[in-house]
Amino acid sequence: MSAPVLSFVACAGWSRCLLAPQVGLVIATTFWAGNFVIGRALRGEIEPLALNFWRWTIAAIVLAPFAWSAFRVQWPVLRSHWKYVTVLGITGFAVPHTCSYAALQTTSPVNALLLLNLMPVYVAVVAWRVFAQPMQRVQWIGILVALLGAASILVRWDWDAVVNLHFNRGDLWMLPAVACAGTHTLLLKKTPPGVTQGPLLFSSVVAAVLLMVPVVAWTGVGRLAAVADVWQGTLYVGTCASAAAFFLWNRGVVFVGPQRAAPFMYMMPVYASLLSAVFLNESVQRYQVAGGAIVVAGLYLARKTRERVPWS
Repeated sequence: MSAPVLSFVACAGWSRCLLAPQVGLVIATTFWAGNFVIGRALRGEIEPLALNFWRWTIAAIVLAPFAWSAFRVQWPVLRSHWKYVTVLGITGFAVPHTCSYAALQTTSPVNALLLLNLMPVYVAVVAWRVFAQPMQRVQWIGILVALLGAASILVRWDWDAVVNLHFNRGDLWMLPAVACAGTHTLLLKKTPPGVTQGPLLFSSVVAAVLLMVPVVAWTGVGRLAAVADVWQGTLYVGTCASAAAFFLWNRGVVFVGPQRAAPFMYMMPVYASLLSAVFLNESVQRYQVAGGAIVVAGLYLARKTRERVPWS
């Protein structure tokens, strides 16, 4: 086989590898982990609300060319469900990410992401209580194990923290972020007929930005001068950690199914620990490893069912 043919075959192989949905899932979760590292790196330099506002403003601009044609067609349906879209904007973008950036003022990216992994537990419990979705005994055991792991992270395996009820403020900020993100996930199951994910994502992001405008204007934290010195980080969270990550994640879910995609999320604390060590000089603590292992074990049990769920 000639050298040009070998070169073509090699390039084709690399192209297939880079375009594989699993690779996209890894890149997406790495981008999201990087978002938490950026949020930690920019603490004290930009207000959490301002960072979140500019993040989704940039994301809306990037998403617009790709979603606009379908958005125009589906606009009548979206307009008639404007309350639903508004709630999605609040629970999916305006509140949880502002809380996450507030958390990163005083806690590490690894801690924040370990606590964020509680979201499937929240979703499972609310789905059981509100939507009467059946739960098996092993799932309840998994939920209790995951909550125990999260509690160990909150108190950092420090008995004095338990006795005195002293918690890191940043860790507590992650709890409303988890609740909002979980509620957003549940609400997506109520997507109106005739609405696809692209226009719904775009309209929800725009709704979140519009809702943040008066707060940002009133507080004065969103001025362009506020992001002038941190524009690189702001651009990253608006493009890579938002538009690109959502595109790669959604593409991966379509190809491999939601159940096979979900475990990739559990790797985010690992990516965050590596990025934090390189860019923030923050090392992983033993309580994070132990607590994270307990959370992941609980999540694994909580996802186990006797029935096989078909891939979608």
